[in-house]
Formats: sequence, structure tokens, C-alpha cells
Amino acid sequence: MASTGAAPKPRTTSGRTSPRGEKRLSPRVEGKEGREGRERLHSVQCEVHKDAVVCNEAKVQGIGGIKIGQGTAVHPACIINAKVGQIVIGRYNIIEEQVEITNTSEEPLVIGDYNIFEVGAKIVGTSTIGDANLFECRSQLGAGSKVGDGCTFSVGAVVPPGEQLPDETVVVGPPGLRHVENGAKDAHIQAAMKHIEVLRETLPRCHHLRRGAKSS
Repeated sequence: MASTGAAPKPRTTSGRTSPRGEKRLSPRVEGKEGREGRERLHSVQCEVHKDAVVCNEAKVQGIGGIKIGQGTAVHPACIINAKVGQIVIGRYNIIEEQVEITNTSEEPLVIGDYNIFEVGAKIVGTSTIGDANLFECRSQLGAGSKVGDGCTFSVGAVVPPGEQLPDETVVVGPPGLRHVENGAKDAHIQAAMKHIEVLRETLPRCHHLRRGAKSS
């Protein structure tokens, strides 16, 4: 007697099945997160000094290459992106959460020593930054700018592209008034070193760190 049950469907592990039982692959669609993840994995050359404190959660990325110097502290949730050219970060800098440092030029973006980048500060392009500068929350430095030593960028201050700031210049947020603060460089160095001593103790307790002189 013939069976009245329906014929079993062919088993597949993924994709769709045609009426003939042939496996049909679904087209792959890559979303924004997929593209960003692929970019982060693409040839990121990062040299981290053995005494630097760089959290793994920081987005250190880009094909230009990145160098992070002795004693520098890099918080999680910040972005250091050598999108085109190299980024060179000196000694004893502090880069806090949501800071964005991006080089979109073939020329290197160079940051000196003892600089503090507070939450949300933004540096874009092939700028040159000296020593002991303070970038307060949400301050911005335009591409091609040159910053001396001991400068202060107040909360929300915006410096247009191509500016040159002499030593110990203070830029006050909109409308961008400027004056000179004598002795600011030494004060900023002392503040950076005190802060770094605390971060060297606290960041490793709460976050995994990027280890070794070189990683990719």
C-alpha cells in the first residue's frame, strides 16, 4: 500500500532551499558595523612603549601606523585613527574617553609630551602639537594647525585649520578670545604627572591593557 505521508524535506544547515531541494545561498549584506570591524583589523601597526597604559577598549586603528610613548595613558572609548598618515604620540600624555585623534593626511600628526586631552576633545588632520598643552572638554583643533607649548583650549574652544599658536596661549571658547598665561607650561606638566600616577594604579584594575612594544 502506498504511503500517504508527505515526502520529507531536504535538510540544510543554512541558506534557502529551492523547490528541487537545491541549496540556494542568500546574498551577504555587510552593514556599517561589519565595515568598521574590517577596517580595524586591516593592518593596524601600533607601537606601544612598555611603560604606557593603553586600554584595549580604546579604538586604535588605521593603516598609517601609530606610536605611543612612555608613560602615556589612553582611556577606553577614545579613538586614535591613523586613517592615512602616521600618528606619533610622545611621553606622559593623557587621552581621556571620547577623545578623537584622526590623521587624514599623508603627513604625520605629531603630539609632544605632557599633553592632556579631556573628554570629547577632537584633533583632526596633520597638526603638530608641542608639550604640556591642555585641551579641555569638547575643544577642537583644525587640520594643519601648529600648537606651541603650554597652551590652553577652554571648554568648547574651536581653533580653525591652519592656525599657529605661540607658547602659553589661552583660547577661550566661543567666540575664541585669546590671551597669554605665563607659567602655564610648568603648571600643566605638574598636573599631567600627578594625574598619570593615579591612572597607572586605577586603569589596570578596571580594564585589560594593550601589552608589548608592538602589536597588530
